[in-house]
Amino acid sequence: MVIKRSCKRIMNGLIAGVVLAFASNGLAATDANGTRADARILIDISGSMQKNDPQNLRRPALRLLVGLMPDDARAGVWTFGQYVNMLIPLGQVDDGWKRKARAEAAKIASPGQFTNIEDVIRRASADWEGPATLYRRHLILLTDGMVDISKSPKKNAASRQRILEELLPKLKAHNAEVHTIALSERADHELMQTLSKETGGWYEQVNDAEQLQRIFLRIFEKVGRPDTVPLKDNKFMVDSSIEEVTLLVFRKEGAEPTKVITPSGKAFDAKNAPKSVSWHRDLGYDMLTINRPETGEWRVQAAMDPDNRVIIVTDLKMLATSLPSRFVLGESLPLSVSFANQGKPITRKDFLDVVDMRSGHSDANGVGEERPFFDDGKEADETAGDGVFTLDVGEGLAAGKVELVITAQGKTFQREQRQTFELADPVKMTVTPDGQGGSDLLLNLIPDGEIVELDSLELNAGLVSKTGEEQPVMLLPGAEQGMREARLSPASLLGEWNLSVTLKGKTRAGSSLDLTLPPVLIEGAATPPPPPPPEPEPVVEEPEPPKVETPEPPAPEPAVVEEEDDFLFQVILFGSANLLLLIIAGGLFWFMRRRKGESDFKVAEDEVDDDVEQEAAVK
Repeated sequence: MVIKRSCKRIMNGLIAGVVLAFASNGLAATDANGTRADARILIDISGSMQKNDPQNLRRPALRLLVGLMPDDARAGVWTFGQYVNMLIPLGQVDDGWKRKARAEAAKIASPGQFTNIEDVIRRASADWEGPATLYRRHLILLTDGMVDISKSPKKNAASRQRILEELLPKLKAHNAEVHTIALSERADHELMQTLSKETGGWYEQVNDAEQLQRIFLRIFEKVGRPDTVPLKDNKFMVDSSIEEVTLLVFRKEGAEPTKVITPSGKAFDAKNAPKSVSWHRDLGYDMLTINRPETGEWRVQAAMDPDNRVIIVTDLKMLATSLPSRFVLGESLPLSVSFANQGKPITRKDFLDVVDMRSGHSDANGVGEERPFFDDGKEADETAGDGVFTLDVGEGLAAGKVELVITAQGKTFQREQRQTFELADPVKMTVTPDGQGGSDLLLNLIPDGEIVELDSLELNAGLVSKTGEEQPVMLLPGAEQGMREARLSPASLLGEWNLSVTLKGKTRAGSSLDLTLPPVLIEGAATPPPPPPPEPEPVVEEPEPPKVETPEPPAPEPAVVEEEDDFLFQVILFGSANLLLLIIAGGLFWFMRRRKGESDFKVAEDEVDDDVEQEAAVK
């Protein structure tokens, strides 16, 4: 942990040192640190360009590039086919050099018979010796073909080999960045990519020459590292520190002429521009340079375009460390920004406290959310309040090309800078049928050994269902070093599952990697179990019709009253039955007694009669 923190402090200290070195001398005045650009532009004029660039759009694209070059740079232009020609001699960029370069660009055509890439690289870099010190060295190579110096394939192959084994090591030793533009699908893309990757340059493939102007703009931003101000809703702010403004406006065919409106409300176009404005109108764009512009808000009357730019010359500079043209997805790199005025670093608290530093980006997923820079001594920032704002770059970005936009908003000024880079996938993941006619799938994980330390990689995979159920995936070693593979069986899966792969490790440069690859949807092919048979419906007996009874009046406590009523009814019923039995028994008893009484009475009466009769007889 201590070693890791020490390394981080050393790295951040080096970055801060570089930034402060820039600030202490100014971007335009520091030759010792290589802050000026030395650009060698190599243009293919072989016969195949008649097909890939029939309108010679290389001409306006070159005029755009040389027109944007800063005055403290030096540059030259070479054309090549079978032979190499210095179209515009290497020299210091100024107004005279730009006028000559624009004029000479009209000579670009497609008369060449071959494509001698080896010779043009060798000649354009012939005067470079040792590592770069005074200038940052750049080669810009535009071609549409392969290495082609002869009708003999062996000679062509030998020339290509010399580029890779002889010239490329020299370019790396000279600290030269090679930016390559392949203007067709049949170009030697492998060679172009190798030259760019090995030297930290930029590679572009374009199939339409109409894109060249915008590609050259991107290359210029890497070569020239210009100071710019934001252009929003076709408006931009000019502060008192700005000495010159170069406005680049892309124009569609048939569009109305571009107009510019000053802060005081004066409008002008290319025909009536004031003497302080140099206006260059070309195919597809307008480029105008305004000397000593009026302070305040300027407006542009033209179609809005994300590639329009406002480039400035100023003493108040925003200085940013340069990100590499290519690093690894999952890697995080610190980006530091500071400010300088007339070559001196700005550390005043009253200035720094009101600066709002932010970074936005666009990548394969579209425009991303802005993130703030900090000067608080936490995380990537080394020292709080030292005037160096820091941001970790890499988190939340998608693989592919990324454009990072750094903006600063102060009380009286605005600044902007753009950096373009590529985030490379450390591992290529493929999911394909296993080729055996079944439903099984084959998962292959192929790490890029050029950017990843293969022995450091830890790869894990798993399947996750829509309901959150998880199944591990066993990864086995593949045919190549570092490769992993696994067999997936959709027949055993029910419904949709996401295949998730995570990796940890280190890049070849020593940076840590921690990444989750985008999930892959796996459609399960298992047949769902049949539903259980329905239960038989119960037989419902018809209920007997309810007896109609006279409802009793409601009682306060229905349950208790009902129970008491039942009991009373039973008592009355039982009592009535007993009373009836008593009455019947009494009746019978009375009837029996009566009959008996009558019998006794008759007997007595007979006896009396007998006695009377006897008494009468006696008498």
